[in-house]
Amino acid sequence: MSPFQDAFISYGRADSLAFAKNLNARLVDLGYDIWFDFDDIPQGVDYQKQIDAGIEQADNFIFIIAPHATNSPYCRKEVELAIALNKRLIPIMHVEAIGRDTWQQRHPNGTDADWEEYTAKGLHSCFTNLHPELQKINWNQVSFKEGINDFEQSFQALVEIFERQREYVRQHTVLLNAALTWERQQKQSCYLLPKDDCSAAKDWIQVDFANEQPPCQPTDLQCEFITESLEAAAGGLTQVFFTDWPGKTPEAIAVMAQVNRALRREGVTIWSREADIKTGKDAQTAIRAGIEGADNMIYWLSPNALQSPSCQEEVDYALQLHKRVIPLVLESVEQADLPANQRTLHPIDLTGVGEDAIAQNQAITQLLKAIKEDASYHDQHKHILVSALRWDRQNRPKSLLLQGQEFTLADQWLTLANTVHGSSANIQSEFPATDLQRIYIDASQAMNQFFDAFISYGRADSKEFATQLHDQLAAQGLNIWFDQNDIPLGVDFQEQINAGIEKSHNFIFVIAPHSVNSPYCRKEIELALALNKRILPILHVETISRETWQQRNPRRTQESDWEAAQEKGEHSSFTNMHPEIGKINWVYFRENDDAEAALNGLMELLHQHEDYVKEHTEILAKALTWERNRKQVEYLLVGDERVTAEAWLRTRFIDQPLPCIPLDLHC
Repeated sequence: MSPFQDAFISYGRADSLAFAKNLNARLVDLGYDIWFDFDDIPQGVDYQKQIDAGIEQADNFIFIIAPHATNSPYCRKEVELAIALNKRLIPIMHVEAIGRDTWQQRHPNGTDADWEEYTAKGLHSCFTNLHPELQKINWNQVSFKEGINDFEQSFQALVEIFERQREYVRQHTVLLNAALTWERQQKQSCYLLPKDDCSAAKDWIQVDFANEQPPCQPTDLQCEFITESLEAAAGGLTQVFFTDWPGKTPEAIAVMAQVNRALRREGVTIWSREADIKTGKDAQTAIRAGIEGADNMIYWLSPNALQSPSCQEEVDYALQLHKRVIPLVLESVEQADLPANQRTLHPIDLTGVGEDAIAQNQAITQLLKAIKEDASYHDQHKHILVSALRWDRQNRPKSLLLQGQEFTLADQWLTLANTVHGSSANIQSEFPATDLQRIYIDASQAMNQFFDAFISYGRADSKEFATQLHDQLAAQGLNIWFDQNDIPLGVDFQEQINAGIEKSHNFIFVIAPHSVNSPYCRKEIELALALNKRILPILHVETISRETWQQRNPRRTQESDWEAAQEKGEHSSFTNMHPEIGKINWVYFRENDDAEAALNGLMELLHQHEDYVKEHTEILAKALTWERNRKQVEYLLVGDERVTAEAWLRTRFIDQPLPCIPLDLHC
């Protein structure tokens, strides 16, 4: 059962108890879940906590306008909380004013003087102390004044408001409560959104109500919660890093906070000193990592910032990494006072903005435009840089080189980075690849002459499945040889297939009647076995029906044709299966099997003893080159390569067989 409700009803009992009860009952009859104090405050609990929780967990806040409600400090408190939480406010008019008779019934000992004092304070009217935020909202369509308005017509208008942007408003409630939980748990990272939910949250925060008013606005807390969740999902990488320096003025602090809020409102992820420098960790190391892992540096520029060694060190490091640095000028600075490497930057002027909301919005719009410009290029720059730095700091192991789709994208990015058109405004000339990024991608090039797996399959049964499998494995970062992608036009396809098997660490065989009975697939299996490849059979189709067989063989219409096909085992995956495939444990990918579990199992097998299997392929490639060049001495392994190969050859696994046996040629 969902903890969330469609609406919270706030009202004053003296004027509106009977009306509120009726309204609640009518809404409940329509299937709405309504928070109503008569139903939702258990005995013996803190009623204020129950009320606060009810408002937090309700999509809409209905305020029944009547003198008692607008003059009640308790109702006022409810309104203030709903406003603070940016709830959709739905004020509905019930009673504009009470007369002397009604007042007298409630105050039987009241005198004329008491009534005059009461009216002088405006307590008889709903308008005198009506909250200003409620005054801004049009309630003409939801007016329930007795004897004046048509209840059913107004009720239908209320229902229409409920249904308007209902999903957006519910998501506001869901994300708000998640954000409040995070805040109440000291903003611990374990209370952030799961990675799978982050994309939808970002889409929600960026919904553009271009031609209509939004039903409710995200709170600052929601924006912070969502962007912090996005940062966590990205492994701590962000879009923006803010510089800092001691001695900031209160005016500067206010402007910085406003810019921070505006960026988070747009879903921009921000590296924050408060959140990202963990207790007990070295602050300087964390700051440098923050700069490395951000697309852009926002440089708060002022005379004090220029005099701050720590601030200037941050800017210099970002420029050294070829980061985009965007100065926001808080106080006027002479061009001559800027270091030489900062004079070509493109500043945004915030001097004199102060409380000028229009000027602030213009500057923030300019900043957002700068951040969004060529955002994809800078995002790739960041990812490749972070990977390259990790590789370099760990003594450049092969296991950290780019592979598969990651390498392909990085190689394409480097090509773009190398394209300079001579314009000072050109992205590639301003933010080129660093030397380390170039070295890293070049080193990955050698690794990517190999494939993580070769997929062998029969098209009649498994073309769509094999394509989907390729895409799923590629999405996991694997480099897969697949005939639909890896056989260029105008070449000998058999040579390409043979080369693909030789250069693949694993051989995936998709078991289905067509592949088992195909002489071409048989040939692929024989080569994989001859090269002692690790073979991973996956069962896709056990048998095909008469109907399927007939569709593929439209001219073989006799019953005897089908019987002959069955005798030959053309309908089955088992009759003619290669005996070596039958000896290996299969991964089950049949139509009724758990596809997610099967994919996870296959991934686990592919990563098992991964380094050993890769060495098998790499040494095999060198051995084949040596053999094809008549075993000339210059193709033999020497130095560290030979030592590494000898160690690989001696490798044994405790209680497990080798995943693939070295060939005599290896040895």
